[in-house]
Amino acid sequence: MKKLNIGCGYIKKEGFTNIDISKEVEPDVVANVEDGLPFKDNTFDYIYSSNVLEEIRPQYWDFVLNEIKRVAKDGCILELSLAFDNMYNRGRINHYRVFSWDSFFVCEEGQEYNFTTPIILRNLEKKPSKLTKLWFTFFPFLKAQIKFKFQIIKKNNSLI
Repeated sequence: MKKLNIGCGYIKKEGFTNIDISKEVEPDVVANVEDGLPFKDNTFDYIYSSNVLEEIRPQYWDFVLNEIKRVAKDGCILELSLAFDNMYNRGRINHYRVFSWDSFFVCEEGQEYNFTTPIILRNLEKKPSKLTKLWFTFFPFLKAQIKFKFQIIKKNNSLI
């Protein structure tokens, strides 16, 4: 099983190809995801990324999602840990977006408008209850990260 860790920083994952933009963290591969992923199509079975996608500049968002889809095999697991939508994360100058449980809703398999998204995803985790969502609506500062686990669906998914 081939695995990719996008934006590893100093935390390398064993058994993964660890990539980062900073050569100082000594990744396996130095690469800026906004320039593309330096791998062949359909290479990875599992892709992990923590605290990276919120730093993708808006003009590169669709391109980066397409790159993830390109290097993923059909059915690849995509695990993400991202900045939760709160004032702390919104105020960080290196964050171009923040996330909530519904951030990828339009990308999820079976959605009416997902033909306009760069990637189709099958959600593998149960969404939180309405009470949990309400709690973090009123107290968003209590949550820093949000985690997602998807399966990438490549059939009949051509980009915009």
